[in-house]
Amino acid sequence: MNPLVRRRLPPSVRSLLTDIGPKEEWTDTEPDAVTRDGILLPSRGAAAGQEEFLTPAETRDEEGTVDGSNSRRSAVCMLCECKPSCYTCPRCNLQYCGLACYQSPAHSACSEEFYKESVLQELKDMGKTESEGKKKMQEVLVGLRQKAERTDGGMESLLREAGIVSDDTDEGEGEAAEKVQVVELLSKLAELQQSGEGSKAEIEAILRKLEEIGGGEPLHGDVDEDPESAEGELDLDDRLSGLDIDKLSEEELWGLLSSKEKETFMGLMKGGALGGLVPLWKPWWEEHEEGGRALVEVLEEELNKLEGDKSTTKDLKTSEVVQNQGNPPTKSKNIKGRKSKETSKSKGSSEVSAIPPISAKIPKLSSLCANPSPLVCYGLVNALYSYTFTLCLFNNDTDSLMFEFCDMNLALSEALNANRVFNSVQEALDCGETLILGRGHFDKEDPLAPARAVEAVAHIMTGRDREDATGYCLAALSQLRSVLSQARSALSKEGEEGARRQKYFLASKKCEFFQAWTMDNTHRIRTLAIELWNEHSRREGVRSSMEKAKTVVEKNLKKGRSKGNSKLIEELS
Repeated sequence: MNPLVRRRLPPSVRSLLTDIGPKEEWTDTEPDAVTRDGILLPSRGAAAGQEEFLTPAETRDEEGTVDGSNSRRSAVCMLCECKPSCYTCPRCNLQYCGLACYQSPAHSACSEEFYKESVLQELKDMGKTESEGKKKMQEVLVGLRQKAERTDGGMESLLREAGIVSDDTDEGEGEAAEKVQVVELLSKLAELQQSGEGSKAEIEAILRKLEEIGGGEPLHGDVDEDPESAEGELDLDDRLSGLDIDKLSEEELWGLLSSKEKETFMGLMKGGALGGLVPLWKPWWEEHEEGGRALVEVLEEELNKLEGDKSTTKDLKTSEVVQNQGNPPTKSKNIKGRKSKETSKSKGSSEVSAIPPISAKIPKLSSLCANPSPLVCYGLVNALYSYTFTLCLFNNDTDSLMFEFCDMNLALSEALNANRVFNSVQEALDCGETLILGRGHFDKEDPLAPARAVEAVAHIMTGRDREDATGYCLAALSQLRSVLSQARSALSKEGEEGARRQKYFLASKKCEFFQAWTMDNTHRIRTLAIELWNEHSRREGVRSSMEKAKTVVEKNLKKGRSKGNSKLIEELS
C-alpha cells in the first residue's frame, strides 16, 4: 500500500491492517504504537515477550555472511553422510569430514593418484638434486686439479692449505700420502668423466685403486696384484648360494665369476679339457640280458627254422656277425675324451640310464593302414639312425635341448620329414650318414660317431632278450614321439611357429605308425637285426681296410722323405 495513503487512515484502521493475529481480549485501549520505517507496529507482542512478526531489512553483505555460515553448518560429509564436512578435496572438490573419509575406498582413486603424483615429483626433484650435486662435485674436483697443476707444491700443498692434510707428526706419513692420492685419483676420474675421453680400462684402473685404498690394503704400486680384492675371498659356492642357477642367464652367470675363474674356464674350453668334466651318458640299448653272442645266435636259429637255409653265403655272413659279437675286442679306444670298450656288454664307470617308458596308447596297424608296404621297415631304420645319433650327440639332454633335438631328427631323417621310401638297410643308413656329413654335424674329433649310430640301431633291433625283441624299438620310438609332442605343445599355432608345430605333429604321427607296425611285425624286427649286424660288420671291415691302407701310405711317405737326396725322376740316356 502506498505509504501516503496509509498515513491518512485513522489509527484504528491502520492497527487492523498491521496486526492480523488473534487477540485474546479486545480492549478499547489502544496500545502504544511503534513506528518503524514508516510502518506503525504495535508493541504488544514485544511486551508479551513474543518474537516480532517483521524484522528490519538487512544489507547484502550481512545476508551473504549469514547464508554462508548456515550452508556450512548444514553441509554433510559426502563420503560417510553422517558427520558435517570440514574440508574440501583440492583435486575433485569433494567435501569430507576427516582423514578417515579421505583415505576411504570411495575416495581411493583420487587420493592414491595424489600420493603417486607427490612421490613422483619428489623423486624427480631428488634426481635433479643428485645430478646437480654430482655435476658440482665434478666441477670442484676438476678445478682443484687444474689449480694443483699451477701450484708449485701440487695437490699436497693445496690440501695442507685447506687443512685436510696437517703438518702434525701424530698423523703418519702413509695416511697423509693416502689422502693426497685419493684426491688426485678422484680429480682425475672427474676430469675423464667430464671430458669423455677416458678409456674403460683407465677408469677401471682408477676405481680399482680407490677400492684398494678404501679396503685398507697397503698400496704397492702394482694395480694388478689382486684385482679381486674388493670382492674378498668368497668361494664360487658362497657366491652361488641362494641363487636359482636354472633361472639365471648366461650373462648373469658369467658376471658372477672372477677374472681368474674366467681365465681358467677359457683355458679349459680351448684345451678341450672341459668335456672331461661332463659325465658322458651310456646308452640304455647296449644292455642285453643274454649277452651279445647268445642273443644273435638265438635270432639266427629262429630265422633258420622259419625260413630255412636259403643260401650258404647268408650263413657265412651271419656266422661272421656272431663271431664278432661273441669275441669282442678288449682293447679300449678313446671317444671324445673317455675310454669306452667296443663291446656292447662292457660296463663302464658311467651308469646306464633307465629305458624310456613305452607309450600307453598305440593304435592297431589295421586301423591306420589296411595293407602296409613291405618297405616300411627301412624307413624305421632311417628314423632310428637319426634318433640314436642325435641322442648321443646331445648326451641324452632332451629337456634343455628339446627343440634342437627335434629339429636335428627331422633334418637327418627323410623318413620322418619327407616320407621318403627306402629299398634296403644300406640305403636307409647311407642317407642318414650323407645328411650328417653334408649338414655340418660331423665331428672331426669323433669320426666314429656315424658308425656307432649303425651299431646302436642294431642293438635296438636286437632287443633286451629273446622274449622281448620289440621292447627296445618301441621304447626308442616312444621317447622320440614324446619329445616331439612336448615341443609341439610349447609352440603357438600362428606364424613360423605354426608351421614348425605342424612338422612336429606329422613326425610324431609317423612314430606312432612305426610303433603300430613294430607290434604287428615281430618276426621282421628280428630279420632286420641280423641285416643290421651284417651291415655293421661290413662297414667295420671296410673301415679297417682303409686304416691299413692309410698306414701303408704314411709309412711310404716317411721313407720317401728320409731319402731326400734320391732322384724321383731320372733322365735315361
